[in-house]
Amino acid sequence: MSVKKIEIKGSYNKTGRLLGESHKYILKSIEEKVIKNIKIEKEKIKRYDEFFKKFSPLGEEIEGYCNGADIKFENLLKLKFGSFKILKNSCTSLFLSSKFFVENVPICLKIRDQFPLPQYICKKQNEDKTPYFFSGSISDIGYGFFIKENGFVGINNTGSFLKEEFVNEYGIDDCDVMRVVAEYCNKIEEAIEIIKRLQGDKIIGYTGKRRGMIFLFVEKEKPFYIEMNSFNLNIKKIEDVWSFTNDFLLRKSQDWIKNEQTEGTKSSKIRKKRIDEILNENKKFDLKNLIEISRDKKYYPYSICRDTKLMPVRTVSAFIAILNEDPIVWVCLGQPYISPFFQFFVKGNKIIENFVSGDISIKIDMIFEKKQLNDEKYLDEIRNFEKDLNDKIDRIKNLEEKNIEIQKYVFHFIKKEGNESLYNTRP
Repeated sequence: MSVKKIEIKGSYNKTGRLLGESHKYILKSIEEKVIKNIKIEKEKIKRYDEFFKKFSPLGEEIEGYCNGADIKFENLLKLKFGSFKILKNSCTSLFLSSKFFVENVPICLKIRDQFPLPQYICKKQNEDKTPYFFSGSISDIGYGFFIKENGFVGINNTGSFLKEEFVNEYGIDDCDVMRVVAEYCNKIEEAIEIIKRLQGDKIIGYTGKRRGMIFLFVEKEKPFYIEMNSFNLNIKKIEDVWSFTNDFLLRKSQDWIKNEQTEGTKSSKIRKKRIDEILNENKKFDLKNLIEISRDKKYYPYSICRDTKLMPVRTVSAFIAILNEDPIVWVCLGQPYISPFFQFFVKGNKIIENFVSGDISIKIDMIFEKKQLNDEKYLDEIRNFEKDLNDKIDRIKNLEEKNIEIQKYVFHFIKKEGNESLYNTRP
């Protein structure tokens, strides 16, 4: 079966339209199922409209996206804000300097936990901007991870619960901030400057149920960790190793925190404990070690690798950015226990459409429903597949060709599990 390759490149309106066309069928399916049950305050729509006018090229891109997906802007926001009703206790993240990785380059790891919406990856270039790879959830206009061709990386996590005086009710969330930074910034100083501008203009809101935001921005050996509420931020320059989940760690941020104890806050603390244990157990990491962190089930159901036993939130994707001269991101586009990691060379531009449209994510979710976190035999198959993947594409020198061949192998590996076609999400 042939596969369709796409390239998201051009004017802001064009890139938005191309992505919207790719998401159209799944997005319309989500809209039909839930839109009648979601109400949104007019003030929220007004504030988002004002936000896009301040960053007008992004407004053009969203307009193109809505046209391509055949969805009203108001309905797109309803789908996005609907996720605010879910308690987001999401993500486990890690930075290692070159001293702690066998390839002697820095790495970043993000393990993303959330309500299991269809996930996608994309490589994009808007006009003359620096091209970048990113990932997100279909129905959310923001990003969960990005890496630019120059090696600039952005990671976001939900932070601690906030006291009322630190919350702007009508601002944008952390995923939206990530999108602004990805589009307008090529280095850490620019990211900090634009975040301060957003706070000064009272554009920053909160994430989840009035929780703060955590960011990690990295340029090669120059990582900065940021904790913030709607109006303030605290910054720490990282040395060597840093791990975080969903609790503010910096002393100056403790005054912002509202003390709430939930299964989610318990999960955050136990995941932080576990990843620190792993760091203490290993003097140096290789790629295999890093991949296996995302599959770690110690302290289940409060484990790093999560299902929905505690709440309707689970591990949905993971990314490992290797910051060498030609950056590589290892992508897992589903629950890591039943989904393979594969490499994407960031300077390549074309992607097989199924990875952009959400089709792959939906197929992996079908596999997860059958296997959960129990099928060790299938996990061994995945590990063998990951091990063989490098050998299969080693002969190919062109990065664009490498990416497409890798995606073909992943496409067919996922497709063979079960009888459902990967194309069953399309009319």
